[in-house]
Amino acid sequence: MADNRAEIVADKHEIETLQRLYAKATDKLGNASAETREEGRQIYHNIFTPDVKVRTRNTPDDFEADGPDGWAEVAQSALEQYIGTQHLIGTQLTDVNGDEGEMESYLNAWHKFPDNSVYYFLGTYISKVRRGENGWQIYDMTLRLDTSGVAQMT
Repeated sequence: MADNRAEIVADKHEIETLQRLYAKATDKLGNASAETREEGRQIYHNIFTPDVKVRTRNTPDDFEADGPDGWAEVAQSALEQYIGTQHLIGTQLTDVNGDEGEMESYLNAWHKFPDNSVYYFLGTYISKVRRGENGWQIYDMTLRLDTSGVAQMT
């Protein structure tokens, strides 16, 4: 039993790291540098399956895309109006069943406008993962908006 528990803990760690890398990649896609944006795209290719389905829900304009590049285009387009972003992953709940798993990750994202105001987005990523020849990858992900707002920074 101990060996199986150790494997499950290791699997959960690898799975949860996928969402943390997603946050890092998304911030890179929001950067003005072409080199940094390419780094973000490469991370997406590592953490997503080639046929990943990604969508948003409860947002003013819900988005959907297929594949890592399709979602990278959506994310980059959504972030181009900001001069800085930070996506923070909080609580993560993960279930593993063999080579399949599910993960729920809380998100706290900050997006700075040129006028020094900040749009904050609090949401939840609901992800389905599977283990394949490239290790654990996300094959389905929904970003659900839970609340948002704009704050003026001084």
